[in-house]
Amino acid sequence: MIRKLLYTCSILCVISLVLTSCIGGNKFDPDAYVRPIEIVKLSENHYQYISYLKLKQSDYYPCNGYVYISEGEAIVFDTPVNDNDAKLLIDFVQEELKATIKGVVVNHAHSDAAGGLKAFAKANVPSYASNKTAAILAKDSIVITYPFDVKQELKVGNTIVENTYFGPAHTQDNIVSYIQEESLLFGGCMVRPLFGSIGNTKDANTQQWPKTIQKIKEAYPDVKTVIPGHGAKGDVSLLDYTIRLFAANDISE
Repeated sequence: MIRKLLYTCSILCVISLVLTSCIGGNKFDPDAYVRPIEIVKLSENHYQYISYLKLKQSDYYPCNGYVYISEGEAIVFDTPVNDNDAKLLIDFVQEELKATIKGVVVNHAHSDAAGGLKAFAKANVPSYASNKTAAILAKDSIVITYPFDVKQELKVGNTIVENTYFGPAHTQDNIVSYIQEESLLFGGCMVRPLFGSIGNTKDANTQQWPKTIQKIKEAYPDVKTVIPGHGAKGDVSLLDYTIRLFAANDISE
């Protein structure tokens, strides 16, 4: 199935992998005009993927995830929005990248971060998330293999991944993941894309949100690459922009 992926190249020479079946439509296609999943090769060790969350208005919202490879081992940050898409991602990493998936890190309990967890569990991939996320997902009988309280370190190949809970923001349970060797932060939905809106605040703590982002900035002063939950990747300016959003909108609880 994964062989149906084709490589296309943008004018920036970024390789994007998409399902050829998206054009003709098959059981993995949520809509005849919407890709189930897109995988963008950033470098030999870095892949950003985009899956599409269907909104109530019948629109589709692109959601970011990230795959990091080190010495033949992979770590996935956030799942695609559903199990079918997650299976496609798992197949791609295992069959195309020839990497062993050491774990999936869940940023928070919303479906754009955890919607495909059952597919990872079926593939015997361990999951990592905060205790808060684990408690929320447990209500839907979804088990996090290795929950943590404040901080957790994982070894992937010869690289250390640090998962940390800095406080509430987009949700009460959101974490960030940092790869020091790459100076890369996966921020998830608490980090807003440049020029983007504040987004969904249903489960947010808007008073603490900018304070939590400030803590992240201070903890990782050398960060060079930031991947938000939605929109284009960037650098530390995404953290600065997220903080400014709250001042500009004067949001309070």
